[in-house]
Amino acid sequence: MNQQNLETTKQIGLLGSIFSSLLIGLSVIPLAASAAPSSALNPCPRIFYEEPHNNRVLVPQGCPPNAATLRQQGQVSGEQTTPVTPGVTGVTPIQPPLPETRQNPIATITPTAGTVDVRIKNNTNASVSYQAIGHTEPRSLAGREEIVLQGLPTPVTITMVREDGGLLQVQPTSDPPEGVLTVLLDETTNLDNSQSALRIQQDGQVFLN
Repeated sequence: MNQQNLETTKQIGLLGSIFSSLLIGLSVIPLAASAAPSSALNPCPRIFYEEPHNNRVLVPQGCPPNAATLRQQGQVSGEQTTPVTPGVTGVTPIQPPLPETRQNPIATITPTAGTVDVRIKNNTNASVSYQAIGHTEPRSLAGREEIVLQGLPTPVTITMVREDGGLLQVQPTSDPPEGVLTVLLDETTNLDNSQSALRIQQDGQVFLN
């Protein structure tokens, strides 16, 4: 009887030791996990200072500035910063010419309800390709023919190019009725007299390029 009790006591002691070991092991695991160093993300990765990001992407706040950040802050010495449209990279905004360099209009037309009619007369023997940018597709006008573009909203740009590659002289004239601009197309051998684009401003002023 005593021997049986002794064996039972030994078994209970053995089980107690096993459970104690398990409890100690489980308590050590979270301590070891919490003691392990955590790898924090680098808020200022090197990619911000490598091309092409160095000149295109602003660094996060608190990071050393790269070229793009310095340019944004206007701190780059010897460089003139130019405002850039958001979302558009490498595009320089078109600046209107200064008043002293702006050319005088070669004709003036009175728009009707913000629109004009343009009569194009091809006095050459060659076909001319023309287009009202944003309003018509490229079209062809045969030699000695004419066409009227009606209801063009201002401002509008009209391009005209000889299909045989020859030079073209453009002569706009504003004739009655009001709101109608006649454009005469003639051949020329003088490069200085050759034009390919006509621009009608919102106020009716006409320019050539």
